[in-house]
Amino acid sequence: MSKKKRKHEEEHENLERWLVSYADFITLLFAFFVTMYAISRVDETKLGSAVESLQRALGSLIQIQVPARDAGVLEFQTSPINNEVVTLVNARDESAKTPEKEYLERIAVQIQFEIEKTTAETGKTPPNQIKYIIDKRGLTIRVPESFFFKSGQASVRPEILPVLDTLAKSLEKISNHIRIEGHTDSVPINTFLFPSNWELSTARATTIVRYLLSQHNFDPSKLSATGYAEYRPIAPNNRPEGRMQNRRVDVVILSTKEGETEPLDGRSAKSKTAQ
Repeated sequence: MSKKKRKHEEEHENLERWLVSYADFITLLFAFFVTMYAISRVDETKLGSAVESLQRALGSLIQIQVPARDAGVLEFQTSPINNEVVTLVNARDESAKTPEKEYLERIAVQIQFEIEKTTAETGKTPPNQIKYIIDKRGLTIRVPESFFFKSGQASVRPEILPVLDTLAKSLEKISNHIRIEGHTDSVPINTFLFPSNWELSTARATTIVRYLLSQHNFDPSKLSATGYAEYRPIAPNNRPEGRMQNRRVDVVILSTKEGETEPLDGRSAKSKTAQ
């Protein structure tokens, strides 16, 4: 009898062992779904605050999504013009919207429309890389190097001339001073024409200015060209993606205040002195 009783108790214990494995499985499954649920729910406010704090600490620009009526950055897209506007503002500069910013925004939208129209007529893909940036300097039309020039060269690519002409026709109507800025990455260049990045960046800027003056009706005193070589980066130069962003041409429509810093010609200086 004792042997039968012991065998019966062992069989009873074995039948209940599956509950342990089942409970462990249920616990793991519950933990998995809790983890997935937590990952899928991002606190956008906390995330935005963390990003803003990091960018402020690094002294960089903060991208803030605002309603489409605010001045800001527009990227070329195949969607309608009334897409969402993103503005770039300095971390410490939260100045209110001004009539001049509204004016610059309208210019940005108009240029976007005209260039999209030109690229559609020529059958070329809209240049999605071009950005419009409105800040205290004015309106910056940021164009990648590869859009205007081939690597290591300062001659405008012939197939881009229709787009450059469209941009020029829009800029002709503007009374603000326009500065063309050439930028390179930190990779050195040493050729007969361009002993360094200083010569290359300056040559690209002056090439654009010379084309605008020779092919369009610009007042020469309203244009200027400058080259910054690799010393005005917008991204780290230690990665290919960053170097690609730094190789660019900035067409800057200066704000009224910024335009006052441009040197005056001799006649203007004399007339102001006489007053």
